[in-house]
Amino acid sequence: MRTYQHIIDTKAVKQVINSIPEYSVVRELTERDYGIDLMIEFFAIHDSKDKDGHDQYDSTGHICFLQIKGTENKIKTNANDTISYTIDKKALLYVEKFSTPFILTRVYTNQNSIYFIWLQRYISDFLDIKKPNWRTEKKASLTIYIPKHNNFSNNFQKVEKIAYRIKYIEEFAEFNEEYSFVEKALCSIIEKKDKFEYFDDVIKRLKRLSNLSTLLTKNKCRIDKYCIIELIEYLENVRYGHCNPLEMNDYPHNYNLELLKFSITDIRGHEEMIAEYKDDTTY
Repeated sequence: MRTYQHIIDTKAVKQVINSIPEYSVVRELTERDYGIDLMIEFFAIHDSKDKDGHDQYDSTGHICFLQIKGTENKIKTNANDTISYTIDKKALLYVEKFSTPFILTRVYTNQNSIYFIWLQRYISDFLDIKKPNWRTEKKASLTIYIPKHNNFSNNFQKVEKIAYRIKYIEEFAEFNEEYSFVEKALCSIIEKKDKFEYFDDVIKRLKRLSNLSTLLTKNKCRIDKYCIIELIEYLENVRYGHCNPLEMNDYPHNYNLELLKFSITDIRGHEEMIAEYKDDTTY
């Protein structure tokens, strides 16, 4: 039987879909019993336009899951500028098994208002701190508090940022592994330029790094694809005797590459600091 709550939920799903930029892809999922209503795949604008001058978009590979909870009731804001929502504990236990972000959206269909919260980060940054025994308590449900500043329509960039975080960390791990080899090679080139035999290997690794698109577009260390390409070109010149590096800083972008290398240190603490500075939350 289709209940009135089912109708509200359908309206809520449509409202969320209409709030997502058209250049993103929204996929409805049929197995909703597991708490996933939609999946968003995020796209980014391409450098070139089509033959008619329209923007084109490339897939970023970043995704997130949406769990949508609709209501017609008037919004009630708590004293700390949050919105309360009671959720089954088993839903949270299920969510935290995933690396893909789960975004819970609370949709007020009569007001055209949508608020969201990143559940995994809420668990780690709030529940595990404020209620460390929540997993073993006998209560079957608990109340979570959705920050009112997490307005889906006005703060969609935050949802995009949440979605790319996993890929960023994955690519950073690869960068650290590859760049550790590259860095040792750069030192060896300075010490024995005439006898260094592994230019091809170093350049292959750098070419691989130049394709880490999320890391190279989202980092704050001013390192992008063209920085890596410039370093490759410099090494080709060293190979053929056109450049003579005497110290590490002679290599293009060495200082910023070092910054990037260490930028993952305490990334969670850094995110919390930025969120606090902006009067925001990590979740």
